[in-house]
Amino acid sequence: MPIPARTLFFLMILSGLPVLACAQSSTLTGASRSMNPAISVNGLIRGQASRDNPTGDLNGFKIDGVEIQFTSMVDPFWRANFNIGMHPAHTHEGEEEAHAEGMVVHVEEGYIDGQALPGGLGLRVGKFALPFGKHAPLHMHQFPFADAPLVIASFLSDHVFSDTGAMGTVTVPVVPWYADVRVYGVTGEAAPFDAHNKNLVGGGRLTNFWDLTDDATLELSGSYLHGPDARHPGENKNVDMYGADLTWKWISSTRTRGPAMNLTVEALWPDYEEGEGDPWGWYGLAQYRFHRNWWLGLGLGQADSGLNHHEELPGHEDHDHGLEGDLREYKVNLTFAPSEFSALRAEMVYYQDKVTMEDDLRFIVQANFTIGSHPAHLY
Repeated sequence: MPIPARTLFFLMILSGLPVLACAQSSTLTGASRSMNPAISVNGLIRGQASRDNPTGDLNGFKIDGVEIQFTSMVDPFWRANFNIGMHPAHTHEGEEEAHAEGMVVHVEEGYIDGQALPGGLGLRVGKFALPFGKHAPLHMHQFPFADAPLVIASFLSDHVFSDTGAMGTVTVPVVPWYADVRVYGVTGEAAPFDAHNKNLVGGGRLTNFWDLTDDATLELSGSYLHGPDARHPGENKNVDMYGADLTWKWISSTRTRGPAMNLTVEALWPDYEEGEGDPWGWYGLAQYRFHRNWWLGLGLGQADSGLNHHEELPGHEDHDHGLEGDLREYKVNLTFAPSEFSALRAEMVYYQDKVTMEDDLRFIVQANFTIGSHPAHLY
């Protein structure tokens, strides 16, 4: 019996649907595109003028950094994240000047997270941002200001503070608020530690979190680190680092992208085994969203070596603010952030060294953009 032309037409369409579906989920090799990781690229571009420092690094335009991130489920038990960073190389005494013109490429993070471990235990293995304090685990494009606070850049790192090892996380079950504990051991590749020492670096963080109202939250946390001191390589001297941070956040629950405010205070106390000086530091910042796309930021802080003479602080040599000693900072910025993918920032920073009485006033504009799918930022 002949098949009507209309029926034959619909049969042809139905028979082609599986082919179309396969084409949508396949590559030329036949592998499913659903297995590809989410990929994003972030770029930071800065223009800067220094009133008091004539060096080229502190005046003109430059790329602050480029980060490429890959995120994907490996299987039902593991999730992977890799972050490759590219940042300007720094010139140190005795190095060729041409080195400062290049870019350093390195793996900022590369780890897997366990997804189905017993008892609600979290496990992270690889190179990851160490959960010490509030600011140190942030990538550069997440910074509330163009540069890290002085205390973080001086004692820890002016980029993301990461190292290679393993970390376990568990939720504290016996308290009436949310609390978790993170304990980790890493190799000691991070700036404050002696990477050539065979002893591992160990640390932990306790986070307490409260919902104060429908609009406001409060976080109070403490951090600890112990490891071989990079200031005395090969001498088996250790350093202990203690930190505490308090963050209050408020966001209007009645208006989409309405007013919001963040307040953060963080302090850090390094305790070096040789006992010289009494180093410490702190910073505080406030961010207020006064319009749906506009933020106003205020910041101040201090990094004190505990010495009464001019002394280069650990980790400070990789930061280009050019001031050493008992350092102070005062910051104000205005940020236009139309979405999570872009922001344009204008900033004024005043640095002061209370030992040498040197100072530096800087004016910064910075463009921050992200393309591609990327995971949510830290809260």
